[in-house]
Amino acid sequence: MSPKALILLAPGFEDLEAVTLIDLLRRAKFQVSVFSLRDDEATGSRGTRIHTEGNLALLDKQTPFDLIVLPGGQPGSDNLAADARVQALLKTQAAAGRFVAAMCAAPKVLAKAGLTQGKRITHYPGALTPQEQQGAIVTSNPVEVDGKLITGRSPGTAMDFALTLIEHIAGAAQRQEVEAGLVR
Repeated sequence: MSPKALILLAPGFEDLEAVTLIDLLRRAKFQVSVFSLRDDEATGSRGTRIHTEGNLALLDKQTPFDLIVLPGGQPGSDNLAADARVQALLKTQAAAGRFVAAMCAAPKVLAKAGLTQGKRITHYPGALTPQEQQGAIVTSNPVEVDGKLITGRSPGTAMDFALTLIEHIAGAAQRQEVEAGLVR
């Protein structure tokens, strides 16, 4: 069975990160569901519009996802962090022992949900204040994996971040297959 991934988009998401995640996870044969906070479309910080499967209110909360991933960007990350439904969804996902991932400025959403205490994370430089880090161990690595919590640093690391997600959820062989097709 193909892994199931949920990508949440808020107005002002980071365009490059969202498109890279959607594309590479689908290349790895993930069942990718893309939902927005409000409408059936979300617009990125650079103007890219993505048609989604619907808004978060329409999400079937009974469907378990192997992965919930949050692209960063501003004000997208702030919009995700301010939404109580997103916080509840992330807490439920983590409590079930399933993967939670965020990149760029979106690790602030994980911190607000209380998921970063004592965990190694990376994020866009300056995106989180020391108070917002909520006890995380912050590095400047392109990608950090701490158990089922995976974070990426910036738009420039989007491909490595997506490939790391593939490797940890679908296996090294699936990552290698996708990476070979990219001719890096």
